[in-house]
Amino acid sequence: MRDLDPKDAATILANASLNLIRRGADGSLVMSTDHWRLAGADDTGFMFAAEPPAPESVEPIVIPLADVDRITWDRLARQQTRSQVRFHRRDGDLLTFSGQLPDPDDALAP
Repeated sequence: MRDLDPKDAATILANASLNLIRRGADGSLVMSTDHWRLAGADDTGFMFAAEPPAPESVEPIVIPLADVDRITWDRLARQQTRSQVRFHRRDGDLLTFSGQLPDPDDALAP
């Protein structure tokens, strides 16, 4: 697992179709049936939008950075191309966006 700053997380998440798993501090686990794409990121937070064929009524997901304890990237040992960026929220919730994301060493190289 590797910690990311928000700017690096936005670089890694850009242009990827993402799955979303929400793990609540209460032990709940919900996997979104929609696919998501980073719609915006700035000094205050991240916004993700559902991709078609999701109905237009699906609200974007907004993650204020003030609510985030840390952002991490990792790849499971058996995965070659899929990895995940996790938003560890201060309230104990965990939002995991997974997809064909680049390794930070490759994506963030000068």
